[in-house]
Amino acid sequence: MIFKKRKKESEELPIYDLKPQVSENGDTKYVPKSKSSKWNTSALIKNVYWKIVLINLLIWLFCVNYFERTTLRSSLAACEWQRWEGWDKAARPHRIALVADPQLVDDHTYPGRFRLLTYFIKKLSDNYLFRNHRYVQTYLDPDTTIFLGDLFDGGRQWKPDAWMEEYKRFNKVYPKKPNRRMINDLPGNHDIGFESINIEARKRFSAFFGTPNEALEIGNHSFVILDTISLSSENKQLQEDSLEFLSTLNDHINPAFPRVLLTHVPLYRFTESQTCGPLRESKKPFPVMKGLQYQTVIDYEISKNILSTVKPTLVFSGDDHDYCDITHKYESDGVAMSAREITVKSASMTCGIKYPAIQLLSLHNPYDPKPKTTLEPDNTLKTKMCTLPKPYVAIFVYVTLLVVSIISFIAAREKNLKLFMNSYERGILPVSSGKHPFSFRLLRDMRQIDLWFLLDFFYFIVILYIVFGLFYTFI
Repeated sequence: MIFKKRKKESEELPIYDLKPQVSENGDTKYVPKSKSSKWNTSALIKNVYWKIVLINLLIWLFCVNYFERTTLRSSLAACEWQRWEGWDKAARPHRIALVADPQLVDDHTYPGRFRLLTYFIKKLSDNYLFRNHRYVQTYLDPDTTIFLGDLFDGGRQWKPDAWMEEYKRFNKVYPKKPNRRMINDLPGNHDIGFESINIEARKRFSAFFGTPNEALEIGNHSFVILDTISLSSENKQLQEDSLEFLSTLNDHINPAFPRVLLTHVPLYRFTESQTCGPLRESKKPFPVMKGLQYQTVIDYEISKNILSTVKPTLVFSGDDHDYCDITHKYESDGVAMSAREITVKSASMTCGIKYPAIQLLSLHNPYDPKPKTTLEPDNTLKTKMCTLPKPYVAIFVYVTLLVVSIISFIAAREKNLKLFMNSYERGILPVSSGKHPFSFRLLRDMRQIDLWFLLDFFYFIVILYIVFGLFYTFI
C-alpha cells in the first residue's frame, strides 16, 4: 500500500503566485501561476557568466590591438620617409606609394571551394588590404598612390552587373584620400586577359579607371604608363593605341625630366645574369614562361623597343607577386643606356608570399628652366620596399585563441567542470579501465552538459564582432 502525503489545509499559496480564472458560468477562482520559462529575458541576462566573458574580452582586446595596430605601426615605422630618403632638410619631395596586384578575392579565385569558406577568405583579405591602405595613407601620407594592375582577380570574366559590384568593392577597400592623387588606370592580365584580351573588359576598365597609355608629370619626373598587355597582343587593332602612344611620346613629355616607366608585366630579362637580389622571397630564378591568359615577361623584341623609345631611368612592374630588382642595358639612338627595373611585391595576403609589401618612391628634382647645373637622374629619386605584417600569424593566433575561449566558457560552468573531472576519474580507476576510453565517456556525458555556456559565448561573439568592427572603422 502506498501512502501519499496530504497537503495541510493551512498550507496556502501566496496571492502573488495565483492568477484569476473565470469559468463558463461566470464564477471566478484563483489558480496557481504557471512557472515561467528559464529562458525568459531576465534569465538571458542574469545567467550570463559575465566574469569569464570580460576576462576573454580583455585577452582578445590585447591580441587584436597587437596584431591590428602595434605590428602594423612597427612595420610602417621602419618605412618612414625621413629614415631612408636622404634629402636635404630644406627639400620638399613628392612621395609616392606603389601598390601591385591587390587582386580582390572573388568567386573565380578558388573554384570548387565552399561558398562560406570563400566568403570568409574575401572578408579577411579585404580587411587586410583596407587596414594597410588606411594606415599607409594616415601615417606615411603619400602625395600619390599608383596601382600597377591586377586590381581584381577575375575581372576579365565578370559580367557587367557583377563587375560593377566588384568596382564598388574596390573603392571601399581603397577609398580615395582628400587632396591626394590616386592613379589606377594600368590594367593587369586578371583585369582584361592576355593572349586573348577581353575587348569588352578592356573598354570597361578604361571607362571607369582611365586610359592606360598616358604620360604624367609628377614631382618634375615624367611617368609613362604603358599598357604592355595590349601592346603584346597579336590583334593589330588592340595594339594601335599603345603603338601610337609610343610613336608620339616625345611630344607629350618634358625632355629635361627623368623618366619612370610603369608596366604591369615585367620586361624581358636573362635570368642567368639578371638575378633578382636578396630581397626576393623565392630562391628560384625569375620565371620566364607563358600560360592561360598570362605571360611572366614581355617578349624580348617588344621590351627592347619599349626601352629604346621611352628611355626610362627607372621601371616599375608587377604581376610576379614577389620582389625583383635588376638592371637593363640598352641602346637608344646609338647611345648606351641603362634602366633599373623593380618588380613590386604584391600587397595582398592571398598571392603566395609570406610578407606582402608596397614600394615607396621619393622624388626631388628642383626645376630651373635655365639651370647652371643639373642633377643626374639617379640623384632625383629614391625608392624602398615597405614590408607589411605577416597576415597568417594573426589568423593562427585568432583561431587558437577562439578554441581556448570556447573551452574556457564550457569549463567555467561548475557542472561542466565536474562532469569532465568525473569522466576523467572514472577512466583512471582500476575497476573501469579497459571498458570505455575517456573520449567515449566524455562524449556520452556531454548529454548532461550545462548549455548556459552557449549564452556566454553568444554575448562574447557579439561584443567581439563590434570590437573588430571598431578597429577596422576607426583607423
